[in-house]
Amino acid sequence: MSKLPNNWTTARLGDLAEDISYGYTAPSTRERIGPHLLRITDIQENEVLWNSVPYCEIDSEQANKYLLKENDLVFARTGATVGKSFLIKGEIPDAVFASYLIRVRCMQPEAAGYLSLYFRSQDYWRQITGFSAGIGQPNVNGSKLKELVIPLPPLAEQTRIAAKLEELLAQVDTLKARIDGIPGLFKRFRQSVLAAAVSGQLTEEWRQYAANRSAPRTAKLGTLITEMRNGLSAKPNEDGKGLPILRISSVRAGSIDQTDIRFLECDENEEERYALRVGDLLFTRYNGSLELVGVCGLVRQLSHTALVYPDKLIRVRCNTDFILPEYLEIFFSEPSARQRVMALVKSTSGQKGISGQDLKTMVVTYPSLVEQTEIVSRVEQLFTIADQLEAKVASAKSRIDNLTQGILAKAFRGELVPQSPTDEPASVLLERIKAQHAAAPKARRGRQTAKLG
Repeated sequence: MSKLPNNWTTARLGDLAEDISYGYTAPSTRERIGPHLLRITDIQENEVLWNSVPYCEIDSEQANKYLLKENDLVFARTGATVGKSFLIKGEIPDAVFASYLIRVRCMQPEAAGYLSLYFRSQDYWRQITGFSAGIGQPNVNGSKLKELVIPLPPLAEQTRIAAKLEELLAQVDTLKARIDGIPGLFKRFRQSVLAAAVSGQLTEEWRQYAANRSAPRTAKLGTLITEMRNGLSAKPNEDGKGLPILRISSVRAGSIDQTDIRFLECDENEEERYALRVGDLLFTRYNGSLELVGVCGLVRQLSHTALVYPDKLIRVRCNTDFILPEYLEIFFSEPSARQRVMALVKSTSGQKGISGQDLKTMVVTYPSLVEQTEIVSRVEQLFTIADQLEAKVASAKSRIDNLTQGILAKAFRGELVPQSPTDEPASVLLERIKAQHAAAPKARRGRQTAKLG
């Protein structure tokens, strides 16, 4: 922890807490037989939708020990969200907290807002990670939470810091929400480009000046190709023996990932029959997801001298006297064509698939080779612009994500709001809290109470 302002100090969470307790163990139910039972899974995106929180049965004496109050802090003590905290605020219904949560109740309730923001900082998470080091299942218990070291400003400054952080982080969240919506815009843009390409709208102006204009034609896919072949069915290996072979997951609409490979020992005849060439199209033949069946990717280059493909993929070679493979990839990526492909998909033993014969019946609309070339060029240009803008958005998103931690770090170094010489020093506040601790009656430990304060 860096050097703090003169009127700040450091404190353990155990010094600041009136109570640190584990939650109540009981089955949850949708029947209204008692108070709500708040669980780890009910806390999503720093919010609780109380209407969806279940209930539990608990007698009134027990309920008093576990009832949540405004300004309580609850922590996930195990699982995927271990260490995540949530501040109880506003009007809440009668609710107790479940056993996989830890409740922290502050001696100074007005300090809870400041603490809840500190529990989002990297400094806090470094301590939590240190607690879990060397443990197979990460967890946080009450004893560990008591030892958390907190940078402690004067109480009045805590209020100023919390107010300023809430203001700034709300602005950051607004930026995040806006930037998180941009990928959807890019997706719709690409779909509209593909639709315009296949319908002829993309090259409508170009055709007005083209020397050899011709009307678009239609034909079944089977008449536009020279070959359609399913891949190899032998079981691949991952120890590097044989030829590199793609996985089914290598092929996605408009792309082929040639780094996603295994290996297969093949004879020379198989290598000759199944080796891919630049210009080959690959369709997914089977997949568990309907949206990924029949998607098409083009082999634009080869990263391996001899690359083969499995039987869950179909290779297509175009008759380039009629149609370009680059145009056919565009055609089968266009939304309405994708809908027609998916309508041909059948389910067998939990797998969704499409046959080569079904693909051959697909009616393809295509213009002249000259116009196909123009369409491909324009789509590539527009997609390149979209890719460049998308990269800038991703970079901006990364900077915004870092901005939150930068603001928090500045706040807990004492650099976000000015100090006031009239504020009571934090050391005086801490001594008063410790005196209150010492004067408080010791709670009796019962079998049902897992109190750690």
